[in-house]
Amino acid sequence: MDRQVLLRKIMSIGDEIRRLEQDIIALQSIDIVAYPENYSSLSQQSAIRGEFITRKLRDLVIVTTNISTAEYMERAANDMGIAITHTDGIVDITIPCLLPHRRKKQTGFIAAPLLAALERFGASRPPNAPFERFNHCVICITHVYDRALFGTGRRRDHDNIETKAIIDVINTFLLTDDNGRLCDIYNTSELSDESITRISIMKKDMFPDWVLRCKNPPKSVS
Repeated sequence: MDRQVLLRKIMSIGDEIRRLEQDIIALQSIDIVAYPENYSSLSQQSAIRGEFITRKLRDLVIVTTNISTAEYMERAANDMGIAITHTDGIVDITIPCLLPHRRKKQTGFIAAPLLAALERFGASRPPNAPFERFNHCVICITHVYDRALFGTGRRRDHDNIETKAIIDVINTFLLTDDNGRLCDIYNTSELSDESITRISIMKKDMFPDWVLRCKNPPKSVS
C-alpha cells in the first residue's frame, strides 16, 4: 500500500478515536436520571463509533501485515472471550456482550471472531469423532443484562435484537439447516453482574429440562 494512502487511513482512524474520546468525556457529564434520552443517544453513538474503529483497524492490519484473516480473527475471538463448550449433548456459546439492536445491524465485529472460534472448535475434535451437526434442534439465546446498568426496566424486546447474522454463522458449523421445520429459536433474558449473550444449541427433546434448569437454578448453600 502506498505510504501516503496508509497515513491517510491511519489519520482517519485517529480522528475517530479522538471523537470517541470526546463522546466519553461528554457521557461523564450527563445526568442519566435527568436526561435519559441524551444519555441513550450519545451512548449508542459512542458504541457504534467504537465498532467502526474496530472494523477499520481490523481491515488495516489484515491488508498491511502478514497476519491472515483467519489467524487475526482467532486471536480476536480469544481476546474478546468468546467461549464454546460441548457438554452432555449441548453446545454452549458465550459472547461477552449483548447483541445489537436489529435497526443497527452492527454484527460484523461479533460474527467474524465467532466464525473463527467455531472453526477452532471443529478442528479441536479428534479425527475419529467429528462433531455431528444438529438436525432437529432448539437454539436458546439468553440475553444477560448487567443489573447495575440496565436494572429491571431496561431490557429490550426480543424481536428488536439482531440475531440472524449470528444464527447464520452457527448454522455453518453446527446445524444441518436453520429452517423453521428443523430449528426452533427461543429467547430469554436475565440479570447478572455483566452483560453477555449465552447461546445453547440442543436436540428438541432436551429443551424442556433445559428450560426448567434455566428458570429454576439451584440455590447456593451458604
